[in-house]
Amino acid sequence: KEGKAEGKCLIEALDAILPPARPTDKALRLPLQDVYKIGGIGT
Repeated sequence: KEGKAEGKCLIEALDAILPPARPTDKALRLPLQDVYKIGGIGT
């Protein structure tokens, strides 16, 4: 089947997405994924 598709292409749709507003007055929070213990380093 052939036909004419209308609308934005994928790249245009992705470019149109606005990133969410992030509070810059609050502390940066990062998820902790794993903890490594290396002997002889640290306490």
